[in-house]
Amino acid sequence: MKAVCLQCYTYYVMAKDLKDYTRAELEQILLAIGESKVHARQLFVSLYRENATTFSAISGVPQRVTDYLCGITSPAPAPLCEKLVSKLDGTIKLLFRFPDGAPAESVILFSKGRASLCLSSQSGCACGCGFCATGGLGLRRNLMPHEILGQFSACLDALGGVPGSIVFMGMGEPFLNWENVKKSILILSDGKGYNFPQSKITVSTVGIIPVIRELAVSDLKIRLAISVITADEKQRARFVPMNEKFPLPDIISAARYYCEARKRQVFCEYILFGGLNDSPADAEKLAELVKGLDCKINLIAYNSSDGKTFVTVSAEKAKAFQKLLMAKGLITYLRREKGSDILAACGQLAAKRPG
Repeated sequence: MKAVCLQCYTYYVMAKDLKDYTRAELEQILLAIGESKVHARQLFVSLYRENATTFSAISGVPQRVTDYLCGITSPAPAPLCEKLVSKLDGTIKLLFRFPDGAPAESVILFSKGRASLCLSSQSGCACGCGFCATGGLGLRRNLMPHEILGQFSACLDALGGVPGSIVFMGMGEPFLNWENVKKSILILSDGKGYNFPQSKITVSTVGIIPVIRELAVSDLKIRLAISVITADEKQRARFVPMNEKFPLPDIISAARYYCEARKRQVFCEYILFGGLNDSPADAEKLAELVKGLDCKINLIAYNSSDGKTFVTVSAEKAKAFQKLLMAKGLITYLRREKGSDILAACGQLAAKRPG
């Protein structure tokens, strides 16, 4: 792809795209110039239901309004998008390249006749988790709301319909780009826009405590997933550098606060590494860690991204681990690996094609 010049890139980053505004923000902009906020509703209908991609394509809004918006916003060029399909299970991966060269990925997963979209919140990631291919990229930059929404729109086109759920479990730590992720959620769920239910959106975090606590007292109805990774504090500190700033016991405490404030369960995601955290003693540690926490456990078998750092757990050990947790009264799911042949499985997203 041809590189953009520094001047063009600076303008692209600094200029707001029309889809970076929530409807409430557009209403305030229009009211400030003496226009009716009703036009903001029609803007949303035209942008998200009629899929208008240019100012001239926006319908039902006076030209003076679109002329004004054209002066303060700049539609971003569409990113390049490559579609890969797994031969193993039909999983679809969309590899995006934004105009400044920043990559991101989205994954469409299928289960029991329903589709789930896995969206990215950042290009790369700053958390540096040793088992995650995205962490090896480092952080390129945060994604803007229109870039997150662009992933959703591209997934709709690839899917040919509406998904059953959305998870922010792609590239990046959503809570380190929370303002933009939150805006994208508000736009996705807006009744005049995509009208996607917040209750079917899950955001996963490695444990950014201030945002967990903010979410606990917010009006958002999204679901929260905590990446526990492993229940042993010293082991987690080796896997997850962010554990130094946000220790696991404090994260679980914040999760308890969330559950009590929202009267809602959290998902706890535990990655099974062969020979490292898959023993009966490890299951006991996990059960003790989440004791009294209103949660469901998602067990994720480690998916190799480099073929050497960690070992994939055997299917037998993974099932035995699940049974031990269920015997403790914990609702536990063993997530099936999908899309590994196109590097689309959990922990494999690194903006690469296989081979």
